[in-house]
Amino acid sequence: MPRSKKTVNNEITNKNQSLLQKLQEQLKLDQSYLSLVLGLLIVVIAGILVFNYFKTNKATIGPSNQIEETAQADVTPDNLPGKYTVKNGDTLFTIAQKYYNNGFKYTEITKANNLTNADSINTGQVLEIPKLEETTAAATPTITQTATSSASTTNEIATGGSENQTTWGEKITGNTYTVVEGDWLSKISGRAYGDIMQFNKLAEANNIANPDLIQPGMVLKIPR
Repeated sequence: MPRSKKTVNNEITNKNQSLLQKLQEQLKLDQSYLSLVLGLLIVVIAGILVFNYFKTNKATIGPSNQIEETAQADVTPDNLPGKYTVKNGDTLFTIAQKYYNNGFKYTEITKANNLTNADSINTGQVLEIPKLEETTAAATPTITQTATSSASTTNEIATGGSENQTTWGEKITGNTYTVVEGDWLSKISGRAYGDIMQFNKLAEANNIANPDLIQPGMVLKIPR
């Protein structure tokens, strides 16, 4: 019996609806699969980032942490040669004074460390402190004088053997001083106060952030 036109149309409509339904189901399946892949990719990337964070080389964390990791005990003047870690406010002059009892021996430290600029050392920098043959004799003089003669000798060392002289140059008696070529803040402190370790007093009075950097022509206040 031949099918009617209506029956044929209904069959075509049902087939189209079935095909459309299958396409929609397939699309939903593809979307779920894509979401799963993207989710897994995000998890993998996050894992890599976390792994790299904890694996970061300590040397890349920063200078302060590098200093902490490499910190070591400074060599003593009696056990040279050895190493010394630069502290805040240090200059080669003060370091040489500490180890050789003579700040002007800083050139020996400069040579031992191949420093091209003796005015530029950084906090945390590790320096080689060489041993000098004459250091022991200079640092430990034989005491053969009476208390009176010792006091006299101490005065001569501080004044350079003259009333207007110090070990570091002519005594500074005024309230200001103009920096000249070759000056160090510690050297100026020695000339002004008889004590090179008073350089911080000059730095504070003149708002000097880095005591290692002073320029010829600067006029410094000398607080009394």
